[in-house]
Amino acid sequence: MSLSAVLLAALGTTALPAASAHAAPPAPRVERVSVAADGTEADGASDGATLSGDGRHVAFRSDAENLTEGHQGPYDYGFVRDLKTGEVTRLKNSMGAPVLSDDGRYAAHTGWGVHGINVFLTDLSTGRIEQIDGKGFKVSASSPAISASGRYVAYDLQPRHPGDPARVEVYDRETNSREVISDGPPDSARDMVDPSLSADGRYVAYEDKGTQEVWLRDRTTGTLTRVDDGTPSTLAQVDGRTVAMNSADGAYIRDLRTGKVQHFPGKNARAVSRDGSQLLYGDAESALVLRDLRSGHEATVGHGGATAGAIAPKGRGIVYSSADTDVVPGDTNGFRDVFKWTAR
Repeated sequence: MSLSAVLLAALGTTALPAASAHAAPPAPRVERVSVAADGTEADGASDGATLSGDGRHVAFRSDAENLTEGHQGPYDYGFVRDLKTGEVTRLKNSMGAPVLSDDGRYAAHTGWGVHGINVFLTDLSTGRIEQIDGKGFKVSASSPAISASGRYVAYDLQPRHPGDPARVEVYDRETNSREVISDGPPDSARDMVDPSLSADGRYVAYEDKGTQEVWLRDRTTGTLTRVDDGTPSTLAQVDGRTVAMNSADGAYIRDLRTGKVQHFPGKNARAVSRDGSQLLYGDAESALVLRDLRSGHEATVGHGGATAGAIAPKGRGIVYSSADTDVVPGDTNGFRDVFKWTAR
């Protein structure tokens, strides 16, 4: 046999099949989060999920009574699941979905106070609960947001009398001090609400409920900037690089460094990643889509609802809630559940 024939024969035996060069990427991994530690399905609906920065802990609100053992109080609706150990912790006096620090140690949530609804912080390592907002007479607060380290907690405060307008504050746990973030409006009946806090605690975005303007406070420089597109808008989330908003004509993403605005007609922004590179939006059919804001690549995550804090940094996953029964095998409880989606 000639040398050329030998080489051709050898190459023929080592060449890869053409199909393998274009193999499909592995399918994303999806797991149901709103189950008991032993995998028992929830006997109530679950939603409002957020992820810790390490992607290990998921906080959510649930009507279920069988996710943990022991007595469940009348206002104990907040839960945190450790995805590594499977442990589920029920937060005492937690009326809404909690939000987590990056390491999952601290959970900020609303609860029933002495005279109304207040914001509390639970240390999951010790079980200690502290009230975060001001402790004045007939003061109530809601809509907590927490920084990555758990040092700062933002909230909207309804002071003293129900006729007084709500304002946005940030509590510094290290210095035990509170900072008023929102400027008082000309119309004292307008409320400043729904704050979003960047991971480092520097930026705080919030809404003027009366005018539906979105404002951004830089706590380092003290500057206050209007960041909406000039039409009535709602705030989705702010991070160190971008702010996501929604208006009647779709979602807007504003780059805080360059001022560049990306517009997504017909979409509803749900969450942005902390580096400003990814957007999770909902479409008209309630599909949740993850978009890479740099490359334009999109991936469908699921069908349902999601909120600010749904994206963990560095591809550590996305959490959402859905009533679909075919997301994972064995979903027979008939309730909305919380799921974690992770691209492989």
